[in-house]
Amino acid sequence: MKGSGRLALAAAAAAFIALTMLQSAHAETVVKGYIVESNKNQLKLTLEQATKWAQENSYLLKTANQNVDRNAIMLRSAADELKQATRRDNHEDDDDSGPGDAEAERAALKRYEAAASTYEEAKKQIPLVMDQLEFQTMKAYYEAITAANNVTSSKESLELALQEEKIALAKAARGKISGNAKGKAVQARMDAERKLAESEAASQKVVDNLSKLMGRMQGTVYELVDIPTYSKPKALDIELHIHDLTSSGSPALYKQENAVKQAMTEASYYNGTAISEYQLKALDVEAANMELAHTKEQLAESLKAAYLSIQQYQAQYEELQRNLQIARDEQALSENKWRRGLIPGIEVKTNEIKVKQLERKVTELAIQQKQTEFTLFKPWLM
Repeated sequence: MKGSGRLALAAAAAAFIALTMLQSAHAETVVKGYIVESNKNQLKLTLEQATKWAQENSYLLKTANQNVDRNAIMLRSAADELKQATRRDNHEDDDDSGPGDAEAERAALKRYEAAASTYEEAKKQIPLVMDQLEFQTMKAYYEAITAANNVTSSKESLELALQEEKIALAKAARGKISGNAKGKAVQARMDAERKLAESEAASQKVVDNLSKLMGRMQGTVYELVDIPTYSKPKALDIELHIHDLTSSGSPALYKQENAVKQAMTEASYYNGTAISEYQLKALDVEAANMELAHTKEQLAESLKAAYLSIQQYQAQYEELQRNLQIARDEQALSENKWRRGLIPGIEVKTNEIKVKQLERKVTELAIQQKQTEFTLFKPWLM
């Protein structure tokens, strides 16, 4: 019995050690080369990892990749058909070769060019969808940061309201303030509680949207570690930038340029005798060119607007920094007065909250800057 007891004790100890090692191993979650630190309550989440998960979970991206594969098969089929038609038309010993074979080759060439164009368009969709997902994830990630900031601000407001209510109740008990004044303090605390509940619900909704985008479990709590910081905008020749992005081959113009090519192909392959039919195809070419020109104009206007916004952010940032410095000075002064017993602690708390809220406004401005800069260099997302 004693021997079996020792064995049982040793087995239990071994099991405890194994369990400890297993728990330690699970302290980190490895996801395709990215280590995401996690614990029981929170998951540390970088913007890069969020984007990667969103891409892996995207139905649109999976569909775009399947579309490329499908069009590759169709292109190979069209190429084989063209090869056979060309071989028949060039067969010197075939007595049946003639106008019919030439027309068949012409039709096969048209189908091949159409398949090649569709295949190229399908391939171009992949990086565009990737950009779209990156921007969508960035927005969701930053919205979660903003929502969390709103919760923090609501908590601070509630903390202040509770202190003010406590002071009001004490004064009312000594007859120092009216019942109406006491009621206002109580109502202010109740409003602050309601606002906190609303901001927490809104924050959870935003985080759940982020989880859904990434294909993660609803209700997951994240520690969002990539908090953006404001930076002075880099020098940019906006006119040259607009010229580059409105030139031929820009991803922002690919669909319109491809529409022009297809319209011109249809017109060039028309070999009928009906003048009206040819005129309609010529009008299609003209309409496609007009749409391309209109898109270029809209794109240029959007780029100018984004560039102007970035310049305005700089002025807003400088103003925020001035206000923040004033608030910090006021906070330091109030702390000094409080230590000397000249003012109540609630004034110190009020100034402290004012500083923190201005700091969060700087973060929100940095978020606006990052998103606008993203679209400035990838305007097809506008």
